[in-house]
Amino acid sequence: MARLTGEDPARLLALREIAAAGRQRHRPFAPAPETTAPGTPSLERTILAAALRELKTRTGLSLAGLAERTAYSRSSWHRCLTGTTLPPRRAVEDLCRLADEPPGRCLALWEIAESAESGRTTRAKTGPR
Repeated sequence: MARLTGEDPARLLALREIAAAGRQRHRPFAPAPETTAPGTPSLERTILAAALRELKTRTGLSLAGLAERTAYSRSSWHRCLTGTTLPPRRAVEDLCRLADEPPGRCLALWEIAESAESGRTTRAKTGPR
């Protein structure tokens, strides 16, 4: 892949991962939903949760073990790892540290998920209304 000047490689990797997951979800002849159903995690949050579950598995820790080693409770970790809630940035950093993982990719996934949920990545309007 050609490297874009000034782009963070971890962010580009995260964007490619989200795009690939979106293509796998695509069904021919089915209209793309404009919004997700209430309570359904976004694609970005789902991908972040999967990456965090992979790190948790690598640590060998249970949810209780994560709670003992971080400032977050067992139930908070459960919600973050299932995609029910977007984890705090610090929780992502802590899990990367426990798994001896450079935080770049996971933080890029977190930033993308956070910006999608905050509405900063809304679709551009097409034409005047």
